[in-house]
This record gives sequence, C-alpha cells and structure tokens, in this order.
Amino acid sequence: MRAPEASILIVNPDRKTQRTVQRILGVTGHRIDVADDLDQAVRLVAHAPPVLVVIDGALYTDEQAEPLRRLVAAAKERGAEACMTLLGAAIARIPTILHLGAVTNLLVHPMPVLGEELTITAQKLLRGDLFGAEKYLLWGTELHATTMTRASQRSHLVAELAARVRGLGQSARVASMAMLVADELISNAVHNAPVDARGVHYRRELARDGELELDERHGVRVRWGCDARYLAVEVRDAFGSLDRDTILHSLGRSDVRETGSGAGMGISLAYRSCDHLVFNLAPGRCTEIIALIDVRYPPTERVHASSYNVFVEQAP
Repeated sequence: MRAPEASILIVNPDRKTQRTVQRILGVTGHRIDVADDLDQAVRLVAHAPPVLVVIDGALYTDEQAEPLRRLVAAAKERGAEACMTLLGAAIARIPTILHLGAVTNLLVHPMPVLGEELTITAQKLLRGDLFGAEKYLLWGTELHATTMTRASQRSHLVAELAARVRGLGQSARVASMAMLVADELISNAVHNAPVDARGVHYRRELARDGELELDERHGVRVRWGCDARYLAVEVRDAFGSLDRDTILHSLGRSDVRETGSGAGMGISLAYRSCDHLVFNLAPGRCTEIIALIDVRYPPTERVHASSYNVFVEQAP
C-alpha cells in the first residue's frame, strides 16, 4: 500500500490568500491542503499529519485562543512544524501570541516580504538545512567573516561593521541598528554560551568589558553582508547551549529589564533592533543567530514588529 503523500496545511479563511500562499509553497513539491478555520485544521492534523502547518494569525482572538493552542499542540505531537503569519491588525497580537510559548516561527511582514520569509522558512524546515546567512541574501552576495580570538575585539569589530555599512551608502540608523545587534549577539556568544560538563555557564557573571582569550573552543565567528534588501549579521558559537524555551521566554518579554541576567536581555534587545531574528540551534554543538535589517524602506514605512524563527537541528 502506498504511503500517503506528505502535505503542507494552510489555515486561512480567505480564498484569495489561500491561493497566494498555495503558489508560494507549491515550489516545495509537497501537496497543499487548506483549512478555513482552526477546528477544521485540528481535525485534518489528526487525520493526516502534515509536515508543516501555516496559520494565519488574523484568526487569533481571545475566543480562539484554545483552538489555536490545540492546533499548535496537535502539530507538535505529530512531528509537524507550525509557522504563523500575521497581517494588518493581527500584528498587535504578537505579545499575546508569544506568551503561548509554542509558536517557533512567526512572520509579520506583508507581501512581497512575507513571500520571501515564508519560502525560506518552509524550505529550511522541510530540508533540515538550517545554517548560514546566505539563505537570506541574494546569490553572490559577499559575506565578510571574522573569528574573534579575544573578547576585547568586540568593540573594534562593532565599530568597523558600522563604518563599513555606512561606506555602502546605508543610513546612520541602519548602521546604529547593526552595531546594537552585533554587540548584543557577540556579548552573548562570549559570555553566555560557554558551559561546562555540568551545564554551568561559567563566564556569565564576568564583566563584559574584561579581557578573555578565546581559544578554538571559545572562538566566536561573526559574518555580515548586504544585498540592498537585507543587512545580515550572523554570530556563531561552538557550544550550542541556547535552547528553544529560553529564546521564546525572552522574545515574549515586553520590557527587556525583566529578563534579568543571562542571554535573555541580549535576545530581547536584538529582537527589537532588527526586522527578522533567526536562531539556528544544534544542541551541544553550536548556536547561530542571524539578525536581518531590511534596508529597503525608510523608518516611516517599516512594520513596527519583527519576524523570528527558532530552528532546531534534528538528531541523525
């Protein structure tokens, strides 16, 4: 008997939007199924588990909180990934959605940016090919790479990044955003990522302006590039100690001061300082964080929200 074909499930009540998302995701080669509401989606997931569920966040209201929770839980239980897209007024619901603690892929931008984000997100989830800022930049874009060997290199590296971004003709605001994001992500990689065999973060409490030698194990790789769509800043450590729950808890904080010590404050600040924050996690092996700053639009035309992804590498 032939095994059922793997499918992607789209949950959206609008026929025009259904067709648009079907065309975007059709390039994956998977069958596309459609549900008009959350209850129908829960039944479809129970009957024939899809590989990916794409949910329209506009469906989310206080009355729909429980059906949404059931759908995300059902997808997770059956090994399917859930991706939520938000359009228009639904963006105001981000804080509440984050507090669900289960939405690992949230895309907030309108078309055509949503099409880019959704295509890359779906392909990464379906293929399991997670790492590298190249996936978010146009083919041929040069990525500048540095591996830090001393903690004191951070300030110089951040200042050089800002100067080179300005040299590309980008605004002072974009350069400032890049500096803040890079500084926070590098600081986390140097001080919060290292753990010993017992899982103790032995550098977490050290002064951020102190000197530390970064040997091969502690070295932090920084890459960045710009394709006139996005400025991408990628920071990678070799510990892989950052986990999904810590990330979602930090993203859900409305006030970065509430996060306390550790990686939480850096994650919150980085999320609020870019347009799309991507976490690629290989537990016990490496953590790669990519911050994307959309350079196509002036400040007055930017969406006042950020997309995020939390990808976790599956054990072979």
